[in-house]
Amino acid sequence: MWHTALATMVRNQRSNLRAYPWTFTLGHIIDGTYLVLVTYFSYVYLIQGDIQSRFAAYTGTSDYMTYVIIGGALNLFSVSMMMNVSRALITEWREGTLEALLLSPSSRFGYFAGTAVQQLFRSLFELGVVLIFGIAAGLRLPDFDPWSVLIGVFAYLLSCFTMGLLLGCVMLYSRDTYFVQNTLFVLTALLCGFQFPREYLPEALRIAGEVFPLTDALELLRGSLMTGGVIRLSDLVPILLMCAVYIALALWSGRRIERSMFERY
Repeated sequence: MWHTALATMVRNQRSNLRAYPWTFTLGHIIDGTYLVLVTYFSYVYLIQGDIQSRFAAYTGTSDYMTYVIIGGALNLFSVSMMMNVSRALITEWREGTLEALLLSPSSRFGYFAGTAVQQLFRSLFELGVVLIFGIAAGLRLPDFDPWSVLIGVFAYLLSCFTMGLLLGCVMLYSRDTYFVQNTLFVLTALLCGFQFPREYLPEALRIAGEVFPLTDALELLRGSLMTGGVIRLSDLVPILLMCAVYIALALWSGRRIERSMFERY
């Protein structure tokens, strides 16, 4: 598995550097910077720092700028991670290399792990640049627990990876990337609580947001960053169980979809 992961990571990195070394990365950085600027101007000039008391009650903090910038940056990061992991197999199909991949004895999980790790380095670079603009705009993290933040980052990465695996199966089955991925990203942006507390949503939409492991992972990570909340093992159990379900569904459905594609073509 590790040989497959390393080979996939090196191949994808070389392919990206030769095909589009900066354009893709620059596009994500511009999106994140635009979000920071819109948040800053809206907070300072539109609402003039007037935040409802309900916001502090729901989030445990009155620092609106930090709340929104962290949410926006993590939303950008999750989109980047899920999109590239999910598009791996359908890209192989479009380039005519899927048949060779299916016939090879290489580890499929190693293939996706290599894709995710290669994408992780680029996403972290994009996230770092956006956070620099965020600090200039007012992002502040005075109280955070380092160990809890590390645990929260692990849960968040695992959530992105597992959702990307299942999204890739839907893409391969539907032969579509644009509509499927954008539909999911709109739903996660609305239901997971990136830009506003989920308590503002109707009850039905709050329950719908619970089907994504990203929802709980985002809440844990943002809580540990902003208020110094300590993440306990019991807090991780629901996320780990949901990620396990996503992985099992992705592996089961992925094998069936690949077999049907191989027999058809």
